[in-house]
Amino acid sequence: MLDLSFFEFYETADDIKLSSLRFFLGRRLSLYLYIFKILRRSRTLSLRGIFSDRLFWDASDKMREAIELHGGKFHISGLQNLQTQGPFVVVVNHMGVVETQLMPWIIGCYSPLSMVMKDSLYKSWFFGPIAEATKSIAVSRQNLRADIDVIMKDGVKYLSKGRSIVLFPEGTRKDYFCRKEFNSLGEKLAVRAGVKIVPVAVKTDFLEAGKVNSYLGPIIPERTIKISIGEPVAVEGRGRKEHEQVLDFIETKMKEWGVPVKENS
Repeated sequence: MLDLSFFEFYETADDIKLSSLRFFLGRRLSLYLYIFKILRRSRTLSLRGIFSDRLFWDASDKMREAIELHGGKFHISGLQNLQTQGPFVVVVNHMGVVETQLMPWIIGCYSPLSMVMKDSLYKSWFFGPIAEATKSIAVSRQNLRADIDVIMKDGVKYLSKGRSIVLFPEGTRKDYFCRKEFNSLGEKLAVRAGVKIVPVAVKTDFLEAGKVNSYLGPIIPERTIKISIGEPVAVEGRGRKEHEQVLDFIETKMKEWGVPVKENS
């Protein structure tokens, strides 16, 4: 496994030997076959009750490796910001499936984690066992008040036990950034739990959403996967000032990377 806790940044090496399977199946099918095998093994171990935090981290690292074997290039910066005392509430803009696959590797290098996800995944026959084994937090996205209550209750519980919480305040995947669509649940949870919040900006359009199945989209290897981790922010009061800090960090990165930024309407 590649342990990021020894680095301040990570870049994919130029001499990565690509998977030979992509020549026979095509890059897209080959990559998704790799990913399916990783998920299937994770599900099997989860059903057996032995899918530990370390195995969660290892599976996510294998996702990183699979992407690199199919031409994906990573540029990850700000890793030193995760080396301070945790756990944290980690808030990430949501562009695609890559960040959901990779956050367990990145954050898991420093502390165990629980992810906030939609309950349709949590309850699915395939992902459900993995979600339960990794202490994920399920939200409906239909009843905001109920979702807030669940996140606050389970989030505080897990944070008190040393587990970082990863959430995507935009709710759904977006190929742009808009401050108004990035809620402040992360700051509210950080205040309630008495921990710091860490903003993470991602540009993960290496994998695009599919037309038939949003999880099985085309691969654009020319697009570098960029992930930048901001400094931990101590949240006070209602967290309004800190929320603006988080938005400033992510918006700055989006503009730097050429991601469309929409004005508040």
